[in-house]
Amino acid sequence: MTAIYKQELPFLAVSYRKDLDVLFCRWHMAVEMPQFTEGYFASLRIATQHKACFWLHDLRMRNVSTSVEREWFIKHVVPPACQLSDKGIYVAYLMSPLQRQNLVSATSPVSDVISYGAHLHTRYFISEHNALAWLEQCRQGIFA
Repeated sequence: MTAIYKQELPFLAVSYRKDLDVLFCRWHMAVEMPQFTEGYFASLRIATQHKACFWLHDLRMRNVSTSVEREWFIKHVVPPACQLSDKGIYVAYLMSPLQRQNLVSATSPVSDVISYGAHLHTRYFISEHNALAWLEQCRQGIFA
């Protein structure tokens, strides 16, 4: 039996799948700063409850983060999230092909776009299958 723990907000569905050991955060729409902070705090609460260090954030329906939102994320989410594991946390960002193209055209390579420190490992995907495969590779590398 698959254990799934959920929290639904009007703009975000957060769920933790114990069988995959993955925290899923699926944004349903563009958000303003109040929803952005509420959504990431909800994600962090569930991640902390389950010690989830593998996250998949589905950004396909959400707007691009502003510089203020990124600064808030770095200050308020990254430090407590990185305490979930001494190996750090791994976040797969799922985006549309157009979002990824815009990200790549803004700066190159994609891995240099956003840096949150040594304990937060991120990758950007247009395929959920590839995102989950990367998270599984990370898990195998940590727990091998």
